[in-house]
Formats: sequence, structure tokens, C-alpha cells
Amino acid sequence: MPAALDAKEKAEIVDRLFVVFQDHGYEGASLADLSRATGLGKSSLYHHFPGGKEQMAEAVLEKGKAFIQAAVADVAKSAEPLKARVRRIVAALDQLYANGRNPCVLGRLAVSEIGPKGRQLAHDIFSIWTDGVAHLARETGMSQVRARQFAEDWIARVQGSLILYAANGDCSPFERAMNQLLELAKEKLPPDKRS
Repeated sequence: MPAALDAKEKAEIVDRLFVVFQDHGYEGASLADLSRATGLGKSSLYHHFPGGKEQMAEAVLEKGKAFIQAAVADVAKSAEPLKARVRRIVAALDQLYANGRNPCVLGRLAVSEIGPKGRQLAHDIFSIWTDGVAHLARETGMSQVRARQFAEDWIARVQGSLILYAANGDCSPFERAMNQLLELAKEKLPPDKRS
């Protein structure tokens, strides 16, 4: 029987699983791919993830949830000036998505047959992300409804830009999405535009 993994080893395994699911999606990631990436045999993978590929995807989504919480939601609600918070969020997303060249593991897994726990995790991640961006938008003077719409539209724009890059190799839609968020910090909306 394989030895139990300590927290650091488990995190490293999940990091490797993250890349496989990011590159291949849920259905495209074979057990051979997952085994090769982690350096664990198939039986060892099942020992550490008895729920199989579904549990591996859930672990990856948990990692994504922790990232969005720390890099977006917590930063958005911190006491730093708005401009600094927005820049930190953009920098974190730029790094995660390699300036728009990496696919979104959340987007790939959210449209897959990942089971109820995975679906709930995907829902939670998008909710946390939306709440964080909406919080920033509210600070610019947008109404609560408009800020939420801005956040949803902006996240959809980011996700769409990653799909466009996969199709045509052009990062400029991602760059424009990041610039749109940066624009939030430059100027507050006039009162007549806050609806």
C-alpha cells in the first residue's frame, strides 16, 4: 500500500493534476495522463483519490477556489487603495492565465460531467469571483445591480478571451479584459451613469 501523502506532497500532486485538467479538460484527461504527470501509478492515484478522476477534479477545483478567494475576493475587500487592489488582482490573473495563453481549468471542468460536488465547487468559485469583482465595481459608484452585472460580464469576457486564444492564438482580447478591470480604478462614474 502506498504511503500517505503529507500536506506538501498532496499539494504538489494537486498542482500537477491542475495542469493536466487545464490542458486536457476532464474528459480529455486520461488516467495515463494523470499518472504520468503526478509520477504515481494508477493504483497509487486511486489509493490517494479513492473517488477516482472525479475526486481528482474536485481537489483541483478546491485549489482553484482557494486561489480565487485569496487572489480576488480577499484582495478586493482589503484596505488597500482601489488602484492597488485592482492591479494585484490583474497581476494574479495574468500569472494564472499566462497573459491569456493558458486555458481556464474552472471553465474546462464546469462544462464537464464532474458530479454534484464538483458542480457545487464550480458554482462557488464563480460566485466568489463575481462577488469580489462586484465589490470593486461598487466602490466606483455603481449600483449593486450594475456592479453585479459588470462582474458577471467581465468574468464572461475573461473566459471568452481564453477560448478565443485557444482558437486563434490572439491574446489581445484577454489584455483588453484586464485593461477593462484596470479602468475601474482610474475614474469614478458620474452620478447619472450609476444605474
